[in-house]
Amino acid sequence: MSEFFSVTLNKDIVLDDSSTNGSTGWTGQHILDEIIAHRVTKFEGLDDVNVANKQDKQVVVYSEDMKKFTTIDVEAIGDAAGLSLKQISKMGVVGSPSSPYVVDIPINTLDFKVSRVNVLQFQQGDQDIIKTLNSFSNSESSDFVSDDMIAFDDTVHLKTQYDYQAQYEGDIGADNKEYSCVIDKGIFKSIEDIQVNQDGVNEVLTLTAIPSDRLLIASGDKDLSYVQNIDYFQITGSGANLKIIVSVDSGESWKTFNTDHWDDINLTVEDVKTKGIDITTFNDISSTYWNLLNTSKKIRFAYLLSMESIDDTENIDNLELQYDGQGKWVQATEDTYDVVYASNTQLQVFIKFSGDIKINY
Repeated sequence: MSEFFSVTLNKDIVLDDSSTNGSTGWTGQHILDEIIAHRVTKFEGLDDVNVANKQDKQVVVYSEDMKKFTTIDVEAIGDAAGLSLKQISKMGVVGSPSSPYVVDIPINTLDFKVSRVNVLQFQQGDQDIIKTLNSFSNSESSDFVSDDMIAFDDTVHLKTQYDYQAQYEGDIGADNKEYSCVIDKGIFKSIEDIQVNQDGVNEVLTLTAIPSDRLLIASGDKDLSYVQNIDYFQITGSGANLKIIVSVDSGESWKTFNTDHWDDINLTVEDVKTKGIDITTFNDISSTYWNLLNTSKKIRFAYLLSMESIDDTENIDNLELQYDGQGKWVQATEDTYDVVYASNTQLQVFIKFSGDIKINY
């Protein structure tokens, strides 16, 4: 039998790490354990290594100054090798093709293996843009909390016609039938008229009624991240009872306008009816107050719809925003600047236009 094995009485065969000689050896795991236990030193203990200040996610490089291997951040390698991206910003540059503005940039290269230079030019956003936020068409009804007493048909308004399907109860005599339906009168201010109509084989009761006051509440925010300056919001609508309130925190809280400042308001019919913003005031709020409110770059509105008479015309036709667009940085085309390596220590960029710039190199 091989001397590498020992056999117990129950005939199990095992590798024997307890004894070795010139013709036997250890298992692989035992060899690894012995190497680790008896190694001369660890890497950081070598004479030409200094990793006393090592940190997580660093790499080991050779330092000519220290004459030793040491640890360094990956980003620092890019700086040391001239591989990291740098940027210079200049405001109010005045340049032209015939008289370019020169930007001198110190560099350090021996073989001119350098990164590509590019120039960004600041462009003002478009001015006095008018954007329709809501036209209140039927397709926009999903932008608001669902309410089956409010109608969208290119204006938004309270419904005044309500259909109820009557239930057949039985015959009354030879020629008459009895029908019934349940109407919750509490949801109406008043019922002006009741008509019985037939829809196929169904008997339909049609009410002309004034519903109780309702809140039309936006279910999402309007994004204003592209807006640098709000000129105005404008509502086109009719009716003396319409009121508006505003939220800039996704409906967590609501605000109304009071003479020269914004006040907090509760999202209730009662509060909006007494403290909400009427159309005339809403359309007169100046740019200053809208921009003071626009800190979170988002907005949503809620509207009170109310009728006192069946002949009242209370509706909202359009919500518009006029704004100045946010400025942006645009890649300048290569024919608008020249890049010159005057030496291995000086980079020159010749700018042939005027404005604010950023140079990446």
